Amino acid sequence: SDARARVILEEIGRGLPPTLRTAYMAGTRLRALARLSASWEAGDTRSRASELLAEPSSSGTMVKFVGEHPSVQLLLNTVRKAARSDLPVLIHGESGTGKELVASALHAWGPRAGWPMVSINCGALVESLLLSELFGHEKGAFTGAQARKRGKFEAAHGGTLFLDEIGDISQATQVALLRVLQEKTFERVGGTASVRVDVRIVCASHKDLAQLVERGLFRHDLYFRLCGVSLMVPPLRERVSDIRLIASSILARIGESRGMPPQRLNKDAQQLLDAQPWPGNVRELENVLQTVTLFSDNPTLSVSDLLEHVPGLRARVSPGASLIPVASNSSPQAAISTPNAQDLRVEELDASRRVYERLRAGESTLSEAKDQIEVECIRYAMADSDGNITKAAALLGMKRPRLSQLIKELGIRLISEDA
Repeated sequence: SDARARVILEEIGRGLPPTLRTAYMAGTRLRALARLSASWEAGDTRSRASELLAEPSSSGTMVKFVGEHPSVQLLLNTVRKAARSDLPVLIHGESGTGKELVASALHAWGPRAGWPMVSINCGALVESLLLSELFGHEKGAFTGAQARKRGKFEAAHGGTLFLDEIGDISQATQVALLRVLQEKTFERVGGTASVRVDVRIVCASHKDLAQLVERGLFRHDLYFRLCGVSLMVPPLRERVSDIRLIASSILARIGESRGMPPQRLNKDAQQLLDAQPWPGNVRELENVLQTVTLFSDNPTLSVSDLLEHVPGLRARVSPGASLIPVASNSSPQAAISTPNAQDLRVEELDASRRVYERLRAGESTLSEAKDQIEVECIRYAMADSDGNITKAAALLGMKRPRLSQLIKELGIRLISEDA
């Protein structure tokens, strides 16, 4: 295992400029790679489960994809097999589930590990800037282009290009991306010379690309090019039994980054976390723990610590609420005593607050939130009217043709429709 790790280190080092080689060879990620190699060859299942998907954070501590739930074990085993090939991979999963960690593992354990892995968030850039970031540009291509710039494809040559939030790219960008995948060549923005590249494409999206294809928002030929292998990262609410492990791992990393002993959760605090819906998934859980550990010096964190320092949690629990432990194989839901008017008001505020928190965290847009609300209201109306679109339209205060149009635009699947 040590020999294998040294070979990988040497291959990576040879591809770097001398000024970067020494620092890179000593990097945290590569030391972790050597440890992981030993774990694989020794058959250490626990190390495999907790450290396969790992990369250094901005503070230098290792971020791990932790979990023992069957869905996580299936994902880890699939990642290991998919990493051996050069097929494009499409990673599905909600925001905050750890899709980038999966992409990093696919690269680190594949044949291109000795070459660069380059990432770009497609949803964070407007079309014109995204094209320049992906393909580069020539000097004078647009205002401010004072020199030639290499794009992400060129930077990832020989390695892996990770395209996050691929479902957000425009039709024009889809056409340009499809050409690169087919011909392995492209032109820089403002240029005419063809540039040939060899990269493995890994994509991720919190949107259902198949549904976008059905709605005509994503090219079907590009979709089939991208999903050579499809992976699903489970949301946190579907693996409640892993929250304790994940929280412990996060607290250990926080303590390491701050040079302090890790804090821990008492039984009641853990039950409170287990009972949350976690719409922001592991990212939201980490934000909660980062906040409470910043303001609480208690070595053992209690429910009062969580509620005092995390307003989002406080809003979800009504005064005098009695928490009931959630079984590890059940779906998480806040267990609250007999509801009264105040309880119902808190729940109503909580629903809108969760939507707003997702908007503020950049995990959704207002347009997406409105679409989701429309979808849910239409489904409720159709259920109340036994599938009769005319009656459902009356319940929603709209005309029947408009409701039919929305059902098609939003891709809502209905059991039956009236003639």
